[in-house]
Order: sequence, then structure tokens, then C-alpha cells
Amino acid sequence: MLVLTYLLVKNNATAVLSGIVSGPTTTGIWTGGSGTFNPNNATLNATYTPSASELTAGIVSLTLTSTANGNCLQVVDNMQINYTIIPSVAAGTNIAVCKNNALAVLSGTVSGATTTGVWTGGTGSFNPSNAVLNPTYTPSASELAAGFTNLTLSSSNNGNCIAVTSTVQINYTTPPTSNAGLNISSCKNNPASVLTGTISGPTTSGIWTGGAGTYNPNNTALTATYTPSAGELFAGFVNLTLTSTANGNCNASSDVITIVFTNAPSVYAGADLFSCKNNANASLSGIVSGPTTTGIWAGGTGTFSPSNTSLNPTYIPSAADLTAGAITLTLTSTNNGNCFSVIDSVKINYTPSPIVNAGADITSCLNNAAAALSGTVSGATSTGVWSGGSGNYNPSNSVLTATYSPSGAELTAGFATLILTSSNNGTCLQVTDTVKIVYTTSPAVNAGSNITACKNNAASVLTGTVSGSTTTGIWTGGSGTFNPNNTALTATYTPSASEITAGFVNLILTSTNNGNCTVASDNILINFTTAPSTYAGIDLFACSNNAASILSGSVNGPTTTGIWAGGTGTFTPSNTSLNPTYIPTAAEIAAGSVKITLTSTNNGNCNQVKDSLMINFTISPFVNAGIDLSSCKNNPITSFQA
Repeated sequence: MLVLTYLLVKNNATAVLSGIVSGPTTTGIWTGGSGTFNPNNATLNATYTPSASELTAGIVSLTLTSTANGNCLQVVDNMQINYTIIPSVAAGTNIAVCKNNALAVLSGTVSGATTTGVWTGGTGSFNPSNAVLNPTYTPSASELAAGFTNLTLSSSNNGNCIAVTSTVQINYTTPPTSNAGLNISSCKNNPASVLTGTISGPTTSGIWTGGAGTYNPNNTALTATYTPSAGELFAGFVNLTLTSTANGNCNASSDVITIVFTNAPSVYAGADLFSCKNNANASLSGIVSGPTTTGIWAGGTGTFSPSNTSLNPTYIPSAADLTAGAITLTLTSTNNGNCFSVIDSVKINYTPSPIVNAGADITSCLNNAAAALSGTVSGATSTGVWSGGSGNYNPSNSVLTATYSPSGAELTAGFATLILTSSNNGTCLQVTDTVKIVYTTSPAVNAGSNITACKNNAASVLTGTVSGSTTTGIWTGGSGTFNPNNTALTATYTPSASEITAGFVNLILTSTNNGNCTVASDNILINFTTAPSTYAGIDLFACSNNAASILSGSVNGPTTTGIWAGGTGTFTPSNTSLNPTYIPTAAEIAAGSVKITLTSTNNGNCNQVKDSLMINFTISPFVNAGIDLSSCKNNPITSFQA
């Protein structure tokens, strides 16, 4: 028996048999293996594919036995196939490298039938070459864009082995992306800036560097608040760098943000102001500059015109502001952007307004018209000037207590209106006050018309009048008496005996309670005339039977008329005839007498004067003719008896 030995590598284990059967037969059959024969085991040149166990055993023995032997014994021949170790190729575990650190160090191994290999499959480059099992692979841009590359390590120098390959995939992971955010503009009065950094990719952590300020809560917080240093504020900017951390195999990524520190708003409310309470509207002069030029006024309880958003409004105070005496207004910047608002204040002091008092209205008498003015000016000023009259001020119209002498026109008009106006008013509006001087009628004294009084009725009723500024007066000048007193304008004056003897008296009526008027007076002359003289005549005697008596009265002096009275008889032609005939009544005759009085009439201001006479009625002769007689006509002689 001839044993043939085949050396086959396990990765190329299929063996093409080359059995030969000759002689009386040319056919045979293969046996002995647990593998498979192709096309079958009756084919002398079949291809034998070993089983796994045979590969594991590393050997298989096959027997070729002749068939169709006829009368011959079968003939057997053996062959042995030895399976040598196949090349072992390992490209290494898949690799993950960062796109920003994409060089990958390959770690291929080749063992077994060979120890060499070659790398293929990428569009990048191998350093030092692709025949080095552990080269550094640099990917192409397209591989980075694709995010991966597959590299194959194939064994080389394989002998009869089929080349063995192994593949490694290099995954290009996204590198860290650092975004420090947009550049920031921060105001110097609000410089703390909120950083909004982001880290993405294989890491989400980072660290801020580059500033001399502070980070809150710390510089590893991506959204930290950065408070700059004084030097950075002075410089006007700071550059901060956000760098990724925990990068793995990636290179760190960084981004820079610039924080620019702009100037803060500047607000100036203006210098403190002084406004007079009667001219209290104040023109404000606010200034806002820097990142904004707008502002708003506040404070006080008044109003701003045209509005409180005008930098230069007029402030109109309220009554409460004026009462308080001072207010503080604040000007606050608006539209500040990222700046804090800035405030400045101005104080408005409300000074007292001038107080002008021209004094109470004055009443001056026409006969004493010069008036002493009593003006006062206080508060913001103590000076003033008089105006409004057409008269004269003494010593001048700038003296508050000047004496004013009116013009003739003012005296005629009966009044003068004077105006006292404050002067040296400063910021105050001038204040005026008015005083009216009323020129009252001066006392008018009229003692009455001269009086003619009768010496027998010398008491005279005075009819004095006082008018104008007063209605009272006093009588003087006589040595007689006034009833009820000498202050009664219509007193009755009873002259003294010497005045009656003198025949006259001169009395003076003088006004009293004249106020500011000069006294006025008037005289009256009382002339005492002779009293009437009445003479009724001598007493008369009349016979009772002839009782009519002719009277012989006379009246002399201021009157020559009179009237008879006293009897019950009759006067013929009348009792006003000074020489009438008086016819007594029977009663008067019987009485024996009658008293007749002659009284002066038309006495004027004299008392009537009377004079009387007696008419005595004497007895008349007595005659008695006897009784009546009757005589017959034919005997008519009658005898009388005494």
C-alpha cells in the first residue's frame, strides 16, 4: 500500500484527489473520511472537502478501493491529507477616533502560516506604509465626511494558504464643538454678563478662561455669570475662551467671546433751582447722554409740561409742593439697553412770594385831603413803588409810608385809587395791592340865618346844621344859656340880660367829631328887637241904659294891630279895631262891669302884649209910668198916677 500525504492549509482544505485504478478495472471508490466528495466518492479525481472535525484533527486518511474487480480481489490504497495551520489575521478591534484627532494607530496581527500582511480599503494614507501591521492611518476628507472607514488586513506570503483577511472599522466621531456665544455688549454700570456657552459632541463640559474677573458659580459652568475686573472695565473689553473638557480622544475645542463694556448712561438733572411761589413754574434742564439720550422725570405732585419724558420740561408745582417749600425731582435714564438706569436729582426750593399790603382803604376829608399811606412789602422783597394816582407822593412814590396829596381831579371825583407794586422781585412776579382813598365831604356847618328876636321873647330856637363827614357840632360865643345844651344843633338860646340890653349876640356853631377833617364853623347873629307896646286906654264909665262904650286902644312897636277880648258882648265894627264900640251884654251890665283886654297881634317873633281896662256900668235913671190903662175911645182922657 502506498500512502500519499497531502499538506493542506485549513483555509484552503479542499483537496483534489488524483486516484488511479488500472488493470482489469479502472473504477474505484473513496472511503475513510467524514468529509464530502465532489461530485461523489466514485470519482477518482473527486474534490474532497474535509469535515470540521478533520480540520480540527489536522489529518484525514482516505482509502481508494478498486471496484468492478471481476474475479479479482479488490485492491486498496491509502492516502493521508494533513491540514496545516492557516494564516491568522486580526485587524484589531474597531476604532473610534475624533474627527479633530483622526490619526488612528492600527494594531493588526498576522500569525500562523505567515506573519506578514497588507492593509487595503481606505482612501487615506498609511504611515510608514500599508505593509506595516501597525501603521498610523490618516483618513481622507471623504472618510471624515462619511464618518467611518473600513480597512482590511490581508495576510501575505501565504504559501498554499488562501490569504486571510480581517477588517477593522474606524469610526470618526463628531469632535467637540465649543460655542462661547455671540459677542456681548455690557454696560459698565451693569457689567455682569450671563455667558451662554454650549459644548456639544462627545462632551458637554467645558471651562472658561481668559478673564481676570470672576465666574459665578464657577468657570466650569457654561452659563456662568462673568463679573469683570476693574482693569477690564477700564480697558472696555475682555476676551473669554470656552474650551471643551472631558474630550476623550478628541482634541479640545475652544471658542472666544468678546465682551465689550460700553459706557453707562450719564444723567444730569441740573443745578438746584429757586422758584418764587408766585412764579413757581420751573424750567428743568436735564441731560442724558451715553448709550441713551432719553429719560423720565418723577417726584413732586405737580405736572410736567409737555410731559415728564421731555428732558427740558416745565414743572408746574401743586399746592402741596408749594406748601412743602421744596421738592426733589429725579431724572432717570430710559431705553437703557443692558445698562442699569441712572438717576440724578434736582431740588426746587420755593421761596416766599412778595406780600404786598397797600393798607386798609382810607377816608380823607376834602378839607384835609393829604393821606398818610401805610403800605408794607414783605417776603421775597421789602421794597415797592406807588402808582396810579395823579397827585403827589411825599417824599417819593418809593417810600411805603409816603404822604399822598390828591390832585384837583381826584378831589372832584371823590376818590383816588393807588397801587402798591413790589419791586426788586428777583425771580418772583411783582405783586400789587390797591388802596382806595375816598374823599369824604368836609364838614358843612350852617348856623342858620341871622335871627331877629323880640326882647320880650328873646329865647331863640337855633337851626344849625352840620353835614358832610359829621353831623355834630357845638355852640359857643354867647353868655346866655343853651337848652338842652350847647351840643344840640337846634338848642334854644336864652340870651343874658346884657345881650338883650346890647340888642344882639353873635353865636358860633363849630363841627365836632370831625374825624380826619378840619373843623368847620359858622356864625349867626341874633338881634333883639323892641317888644310891642299895648295901651287899652283908661277905665270907662257907662250908664246902664247907655252902656255902649267907645274904646281907645293903641298898639306900638313892631306891630300896630291888636285884638279885644274878655267880654261877652260885641265889638263894632270888630274886635280887631283898636277903637271899636263895645256893646256889653245884659249880664255884663247887670254885673256892673266888664274887663276888656287889648292884645297885640301880628307880633312877629315877639310875645303878644296885653293891656286891660274896666268898663263900669252906672245905674240908669228909674221911671215908673204906672200900670197900663184902658180908656174908652169916647172918654180918652186918662189920669196917670205916679
